[in-house]
Amino acid sequence: MYVSMSRLAIPAERASELVDAFRGRAHLADEADGFIDLQVWQSDRDLGDILMVSRWRDRSAFTAYMKSAAHQVSHDRIDPGLKQDIALKRLDHLHTYEVVAE
Repeated sequence: MYVSMSRLAIPAERASELVDAFRGRAHLADEADGFIDLQVWQSDRDLGDILMVSRWRDRSAFTAYMKSAAHQVSHDRIDPGLKQDIALKRLDHLHTYEVVAE
């Protein structure tokens, strides 16, 4: 299992636009080999604090998608004005852990 977590910052007044963009995403990652799921979390204390969590079979599946044309297409769909207001605060990858209980 490989987990990628992107912590995004956006002005609180634009947060709903970003959430709507995720809700209306093209779902191109869903067709990628090794993709498991994607969730978008929003802080209840700071609406502009957004966490995107995607799970993949392994790191190579994630890396292949990130280099793919489908990934580029998905990012090209984001409104340029919205894109300029998004800041990547932190990027974490969990790849040294195994799921041992559910």
